Amino acid sequence: MGYFKVDVKPNFPASLQHSGANMTDGKVLADWTEFEIPSGTASLQGINILYRGVNGADIDPEDFEILWAKGNVDGTAPTSLATPGSVIGAPATGSNPWFNQIQGKTYVDVGNCKDDGNLIYLRQLTPNISFGGTTAAQTLVNLGLGNTQLCLEGVPQSGSSVGYDKLYAALLAKATHGYTTSTLNVNGAHASGTTGAVLTVATVDARLAFAPGDVIHDEDDQLVGTVRYVNGATKITLDAPIANSVADGKHLYNLNPIVIQCSFHQ
Repeated sequence: MGYFKVDVKPNFPASLQHSGANMTDGKVLADWTEFEIPSGTASLQGINILYRGVNGADIDPEDFEILWAKGNVDGTAPTSLATPGSVIGAPATGSNPWFNQIQGKTYVDVGNCKDDGNLIYLRQLTPNISFGGTTAAQTLVNLGLGNTQLCLEGVPQSGSSVGYDKLYAALLAKATHGYTTSTLNVNGAHASGTTGAVLTVATVDARLAFAPGDVIHDEDDQLVGTVRYVNGATKITLDAPIANSVADGKHLYNLNPIVIQCSFHQ
């Protein structure tokens, strides 16, 4: 088939970003998030990671692992690792253990791949170590030593359309991630079903915080909607009417502040 690119957007709960309290080493940042590739085995050639803070602001990134997995035999997601913000525990009795579905990991050592902050509004991480590394302490001295490149393969015909298979990714913190409470707030109460598809916000310029395609949740993990376009500093048009009623002053978050841009060859 040749080369192709897929953006993987792990779901990073708004409540976890809001509290910032349980993002320490060994805690799950994002549970299994589905993405699709053309059917068959694909070689993961490279990744570029966009790492944003709340409100679209710059934040100093910290180490984390990306776990890659196939689905269960019916294509459904592997059994949950844990509630985000918690450590991984023993699989529930009677469940299909998630570890049976694992196909590899990528350790993101930000000390070796983070930018110097000149982008101002985000950090861009491009790991230059081979995928499948077995240790956290990757350095420029041992790049490529003892590492293997990953090949990922989903359950055949598990995708949403013919010719595509599902794969899954999850994020595990390997240091404390410094997220803090958003200062981008809902301006005025918005009732689902009556407010329409326009979201009014205050405090932070919405154009800096959100872009088309972003999924907005409030601090209580309620879905507000998916951004169709940002009208200006205080107005956001969604793909559909407000999904859940949100009170005046509620803090808003991008469900996917970490985006993993994957390059594959098949």
